[in-house]
Amino acid sequence: MTSTVKADLILVHAPAIFDFRNRDDFALGWYASQESSNVTPIFEMHPLGFLSIKSFMAERGLDVKIVNLASLMLKHPTLDVEKLLEHLDAPAFGIDLHWLPHCQGSIEVAGLLKKVHPDSFVVFGGIVSTYYAREMMQYPQIDGVIRGYDTLEPFANLVSQIKRGVRGRYDVENLVYKDKGEMVDNGHSYTPEILNDVAIDWSKMFPKTDSLLNMPNLMVLPNTGCQQSCGWCSGSRWAYQRMMNVEKKTVFHRRSEQLEREILTFPKTESPLSVYTLQAYSESSPRLLSYLRAVSESGVVNSVSFEQFRLTKPSVLKQMVAAAPNLDIYINLSPQSHDVEISRLTGRGTYTNEEMEAWIAEALDIGIKGFYLWYTIGMPQQTHASVMETVAYSRRLMERFPDDKVVPTIFGMVPFLDPGCQWFEQPAEHGYTVFHRDLESHRQSLTQPRWRDAMNYETKWMKRDEFLPSMYEAMQVMANDKADFGRITKRSIKIVNDRIDHLRHLTGSIDREMEASGRLSSSLRSELAAHNNEILSYAADVALVRKPLSGRWYDDHTVPQDIIDACTSKAQAA
Repeated sequence: MTSTVKADLILVHAPAIFDFRNRDDFALGWYASQESSNVTPIFEMHPLGFLSIKSFMAERGLDVKIVNLASLMLKHPTLDVEKLLEHLDAPAFGIDLHWLPHCQGSIEVAGLLKKVHPDSFVVFGGIVSTYYAREMMQYPQIDGVIRGYDTLEPFANLVSQIKRGVRGRYDVENLVYKDKGEMVDNGHSYTPEILNDVAIDWSKMFPKTDSLLNMPNLMVLPNTGCQQSCGWCSGSRWAYQRMMNVEKKTVFHRRSEQLEREILTFPKTESPLSVYTLQAYSESSPRLLSYLRAVSESGVVNSVSFEQFRLTKPSVLKQMVAAAPNLDIYINLSPQSHDVEISRLTGRGTYTNEEMEAWIAEALDIGIKGFYLWYTIGMPQQTHASVMETVAYSRRLMERFPDDKVVPTIFGMVPFLDPGCQWFEQPAEHGYTVFHRDLESHRQSLTQPRWRDAMNYETKWMKRDEFLPSMYEAMQVMANDKADFGRITKRSIKIVNDRIDHLRHLTGSIDREMEASGRLSSSLRSELAAHNNEILSYAADVALVRKPLSGRWYDDHTVPQDIIDACTSKAQAA
């Protein structure tokens, strides 16, 4: 008899596009980086918040399980999703809609869950869910949305009530839900000073038999919100003040004790771990140094990466190296453009290129291991010519720092400008035009044949028709420059070039056929089907790795093999 996954709450991570395995009417991958992402265009990495929810509710006696449906669908192409969901048993199911590219898949999965488990409560959370909470009540498969940057306490309260059999009215802060078909809005009053007051127990996240050899960086989130008001970001100060019911304080930190407890649970693996520290730019120097010491003392971590807005003072860099002498420390900067005026308009622009280069040289002498620089296409005043100047500048940077110490990357802000960010809310004032505003328009746009119909914005300086060709050219030229300077292997750069060339051909062919006849030919659809299968067969993180991968922290570690066997066509045929 096939087993069942039972819990008080099951968190389900959906693929960005639910029926990606059967699509031959659009090209997957045009909106994904071709040489710097360790996930596929289905975005199978679930939010770090899933782990916080699981750990927090465990401390309150609630059993939470995480089912990474996106990961399972990639690993098992013939998996019958509806049949799989029949093997899940919980009074409540939680689905993340944190970033907008998941709007199609998450809503489709909610529909299947409601079909299979009509009496279970289907609830959403995340930044996008917070923004569209009331609109989401139009979907019959969604029972509720919990708004906010920290939903642990209200979510635990909701699951406890559902577990006790409460149906109808729920006394839960931040909850928007339906009672007898009518929307009930409990307001947005839960805005805790301390973020996610729990330590994730990483030691319980993986099977003991898993070597985790392929696992990319673990992630640590020390805070949420931001002090900056970058116009493109829905996590900015400006956006939080309007979405999260907060005013002056827009950065919410976790307690240092919880961070240190969490670090102590990092698993010992066959290869040393790397840790990516999210939002370190909002951390004070004392907190950053305390965190570094804890990571260093864990004894299982080899390298740690930080995001920084500004050029960290050399005196602090020296303290960082001294605090963690056995760690390789990497710093991520995101100037967005080589043009300081464009950088300033994005919310950055606090240093010149000359200042950055001098600082990098000094930091390397101090002992910082390396730097990742991030440039973005889709910024104010940015033209195609400006984008290519950024690429040329990046080549000069690699010439100056030849020993793999500086790694630049450029990518497009695609397919969406974040709902809730300043440029989305005030587009005309910043030179933007926004084409999709409500959730349903975004959901439908993701499966349109032509890529430009998915994009929800353009700028005065770069129209939608110009955007993808510019992105392809910039990414391809920079990737080849990286290969010239040893940042990418010869084998990998061939795959990257072939993939971008093929995408350029496919998206161009789609445009021409849709323009000519409004439909796609059978030969092009066959080519699209083959491409989509290939694009999902690799994950790229400088070196390309053939899937199915295993051992990544966000892969599914919950559904047992007997359920998988029962839900695949091979098992059914037998």
